[in-house]
Amino acid sequence: MHRFPRSLTVLAALSLLGATACASGAGESSDEALVFAFPPGADDPEQLSQIQPVADHIAEAAGREVTTESPADYMGVVEALRQGHVDVALLSPFATAIGQEAGGLDVGLVWEAGDEPASVLLARADSGIETLADVEGRQVAFVDPGSTTGHFMPRALLNEAGLEAETDYEMTFAGGHDSALLALDQGGVDVAATAAMLMETFTEAGLVDPDEVVVLAESDPIPVGLTIVFSEDVDPAVRAGIVEGLPELLAGDESLAELMGGETAIADPDEEVFEPLLDVASSVGLDLEDIR
Repeated sequence: MHRFPRSLTVLAALSLLGATACASGAGESSDEALVFAFPPGADDPEQLSQIQPVADHIAEAAGREVTTESPADYMGVVEALRQGHVDVALLSPFATAIGQEAGGLDVGLVWEAGDEPASVLLARADSGIETLADVEGRQVAFVDPGSTTGHFMPRALLNEAGLEAETDYEMTFAGGHDSALLALDQGGVDVAATAAMLMETFTEAGLVDPDEVVVLAESDPIPVGLTIVFSEDVDPAVRAGIVEGLPELLAGDESLAELMGGETAIADPDEEVFEPLLDVASSVGLDLEDIR
């Protein structure tokens, strides 16, 4: 397990379709382009603009052209990797942990997480919901079943408060962090979960008015940050080029100063790195045997 220094901040994985990156300074290659995938997220142009530079840097590190895809959800990325339809992906910590546990994933890099709260649970200020205990009997919008900050971490908060999904409250998956907040604003749900680090962005965009919402709780920090994951069919030389070269390329790109999370990129992490995430997944009722 090797480490590369870098100070970055977690960003929700985001969608972008059809872009192509060409290797720059790494030598031209006639080999087939790599397919780079990432899960869906908010349709925020500023956030989306950070994905293409990652694709560009992967292309440079690999010495290959790169095309980008965004499957429908987090676990769709995992399945695309497992089936060999995608070569390399940017993936959330929990989706990585679950996918690795199920088998068929090759985790090349994981960024250590920061020490800020990972998630928040919000209610409308006029709803009468002021504490986690008040969530009983209500409807909660999570983001995606494979979302770290939009599902596992906030759901664990509710579990710690003695509230079990579909027993003590109803849950739904909105499909995106922004969609969860829109559902809350429009009265479709009583409580919404989202990434804490996105609150400032959503406030500036007018999606959240701090005077109109109540923060019910904040979660602990994420144990680890985002990952770069490979299909097991990827050329070992291409994989090695990305693992060795990508951390430095990302570290030198000021436009990505808030992308990956934490101080350090860990190469070829041991499975033990993800055990705290699997513990949280089990605590919210996910049967890991069901995903094998």
